Amino acid sequence: MSIPLRELIEKHAGGVVGGWDNLKAVIPGGSSTPMIPKSVCDDVAMDFDALVSVKTGLGTAAVIVMNKQADVIRCISRLIEFYKHESCGQCTPCREGMGWMNKIMKRFVEGNAARDRKS
Repeated sequence: MSIPLRELIEKHAGGVVGGWDNLKAVIPGGSSTPMIPKSVCDDVAMDFDALVSVKTGLGTAAVIVMNKQADVIRCISRLIEFYKHESCGQCTPCREGMGWMNKIMKRFVEGNAARDRKS
């Protein structure tokens, strides 16, 4: 813990495809934690307090690295598909919510999202 995120990625995880300057964002604590942009990744440490201070979390510490070639909307859409598939369906928020989120994210990916759309 407390290793700089940049050191973790560059020294211990093989680095960013295309080099550090090609980094777009990182999801530092697994797919259920907020992503942080490169500007934050440059200096943040991988520990609970440091990540909370930049509005994300350590979570499972399963680091997801996205370079500038990654389509962030498509990446998030794929994560939503995963959660929809893996939901046990027992509780209404997951059973209904993941389906709705999946539909909404697909519209974003396809370029068919609209602010005033209700469903």
